[in-house]
Amino acid sequence: MDLVPAFALRIPQQVITRLMGVPSALMGQFGQAATGLFDTSAGPADMQRSMDTVLELLGEMVAARRDHLGDDLVSDLIRAAEQADNPLSDEDLLAQLMLVVIAATETTVHAIGTLIVHLLTHPAQRALVVGGEVSLDDALEESLRLQPPAASVPLRFAVRDFEDAESGQVFRKGEPILIHAAAAGTDPDVHTAPGVYNVRRPTRRKHLAFGHGPHVCPGAPLARREVVIAVSRWQERFPDARLAVDAARLPQPHSFIANGFTEIPVLLG
Repeated sequence: MDLVPAFALRIPQQVITRLMGVPSALMGQFGQAATGLFDTSAGPADMQRSMDTVLELLGEMVAARRDHLGDDLVSDLIRAAEQADNPLSDEDLLAQLMLVVIAATETTVHAIGTLIVHLLTHPAQRALVVGGEVSLDDALEESLRLQPPAASVPLRFAVRDFEDAESGQVFRKGEPILIHAAAAGTDPDVHTAPGVYNVRRPTRRKHLAFGHGPHVCPGAPLARREVVIAVSRWQERFPDARLAVDAARLPQPHSFIANGFTEIPVLLG
């Protein structure tokens, strides 16, 4: 079976469906469009098509919710937007919802899949987790450090000429800047043997998988629980599972943002 559509994708889709009140019938379309938005090899027309699809689906959902407000995050945002002194425009509301739906789905899919791959390809490390010597939470943090589900922050642009004091790199006004947050987890000045998956690593939590400071992902606690619960149940149900191909052959997204595997073929026993 392919672990991604059969398992890793279903967990965050079900969670976001229940949390936000997204109709389950729309999640497949959301998922396809979200994958398109993360595909940084796509051309402008394809990217715009994915964006338009997401916004159209969200617009339909918001319109339906306005007529029948419920006990879900979308309804709460609609109420808050309408009651605020400076209410959100429909455009701003859709942009916020798009960020939540996409970020809560695509990244969590990769976090689940990557953690399972790390455990399947490191049997000694997996044995420590299964035997209770190391928690699955710690195994997840080490996985997030080594291969976070979002590798880079989408492009920023210099608003003035400046020089980075650390590297001496000069940036000119208007130039694009790509911040590769994943590199923080493999800094050899912070992590000993940073390319090794080690669930007992004392610096496993020193990563930027969920951002930093005021930019920490507000959904990080939920994402961590989703991944730990999903992978825990997976290990209990399929203790003899193994990869069906060499890990080096697992395909990765066509993206410098999304970081994970698009297919994970496994044998269940």
